[in-house]
Amino acid sequence: MLLVDDSAFFRNMLAPVLKAAGYRCGLRPVPRRAGGAAFGQTFDVVLTDIEMPDMNGFEFAETIRADQHLSAMPIIALSAMVSPAAIERGRLAGFHDMSPNSTDPA
Repeated sequence: MLLVDDSAFFRNMLAPVLKAAGYRCGLRPVPRRAGGAAFGQTFDVVLTDIEMPDMNGFEFAETIRADQHLSAMPIIALSAMVSPAAIERGRLAGFHDMSPNSTDPA
């Protein structure tokens, strides 16, 4: 699993939880440095934040979908953006799921 989030706080909080659940996690601070080929690694799934500088999560998902070697990889968004418009934008970008960081059901 590849976890991409520009926030060190969230990477450091989520990685141990994911590892405790049995996942092996690669961590990247920004999408442009997240590509598997650049690190000689492949991943089964990508978890990514939406709101990041330089390249947001929507653009990152679109980049993955455009790569013939990565296009089938599941991508899950971790975000507080839970509006219907954001969820639809995520689906159009190629996310498999948009999961809110917050526990607010709204």
